[in-house]
Amino acid sequence: PQHSPGLPPPGYPQPGQPQMHPGMSPPMMGMPPPMHLNPWEQQQWHMAQQQHAAHYHMAQQQMMAQQQADSKRKAEDDRRRKQDDERRKKQEEQRKKQDEEKAVRLIMQVCQKLRVATPESFDELKKDLDTTVAQEMKRAHNSTARMKEEVDKALAQATKCVEMINARRKLVEDKRREMEEKQKALEDRAKALLEELLGLVAAAEEQSRRLAEAAKPLG
Repeated sequence: PQHSPGLPPPGYPQPGQPQMHPGMSPPMMGMPPPMHLNPWEQQQWHMAQQQHAAHYHMAQQQMMAQQQADSKRKAEDDRRRKQDDERRKKQEEQRKKQDEEKAVRLIMQVCQKLRVATPESFDELKKDLDTTVAQEMKRAHNSTARMKEEVDKALAQATKCVEMINARRKLVEDKRREMEEKQKALEDRAKALLEELLGLVAAAEEQSRRLAEAAKPLG
């Protein structure tokens, strides 16, 4: 059957019809025109084949360009996402480091105060240590083990320091009491000797008086 002059041969998109998908091979590509076509129709057949092939290759190139653009955009998105992840990771690491440094500083401060505690200040300083450890130890991160060791050492040193102070105070108190007892014993001895001396003086005076009376002339 013949077709209207000027229209694409059968098998090609007619005017108003959608073009074929770029991934499909153009129909009748390279096929010779039907034998019943006259020379002009055969020429139109070849021109339609060439035009359709050109559209097909253009669509293929556009599809490849789009794929390359999509791939490039995806690679850029991946790069930016990786950069954002690395930036957030660094920020988180920096925050954790700052928290750790602050926690270490606060714990070490209360440990240092506790090491020089007195019997009067020990309970209050121990309370401050317990509060600080409860608040800050969870932020010590990599220094947690070292901080626990420092807390144990500070507590042991403070306990020993308080025991030594109490022992010295007891020694001083015992010495004071001993000296007071000795002083009282000396005072009591001196008082007894004084009373004895006064008794002897009184007896001597009484003896002298009696002798004087006896020595007076009779009558």
